[in-house]
Amino acid sequence: MESKYKNRLRFGFLIMIFGIFINYMFEVDSLIPAVLINSGVILIIYNLYLHIKYREVPSKDERIRKIANAGLAYSWVFTFLITNLIFWADYFNWFEITVQQAIGIIYFVMIISALLFQQYFKRLGDVE
Repeated sequence: MESKYKNRLRFGFLIMIFGIFINYMFEVDSLIPAVLINSGVILIIYNLYLHIKYREVPSKDERIRKIANAGLAYSWVFTFLITNLIFWADYFNWFEITVQQAIGIIYFVMIISALLFQQYFKRLGDVE
């Protein structure tokens, strides 16, 4: 098992043990130990899942890094264009938009475009 999984498992166990300790030693709201215990269990299960899933897969090679970087670069440019589009739409009063809506649109575009560009480049096989 890789050291990053071991460290995460240890951290999950520590959080869980700390939640149990707080529950029995102090008079606190029952929500605090429940959150700590559940967080520890989730960390443990999730890291065991990742260890089993990626046991035989190499962590990262040059091609995967190149695809991820290209996908994020294309996503950045696309998000920049959408930001400019939002600015000009507001400038010419094509529609009313609040700051929260604009930031929400930008976050959505950033995340979705990064995922889509990375998937596209993975299907292509390599980035030139």
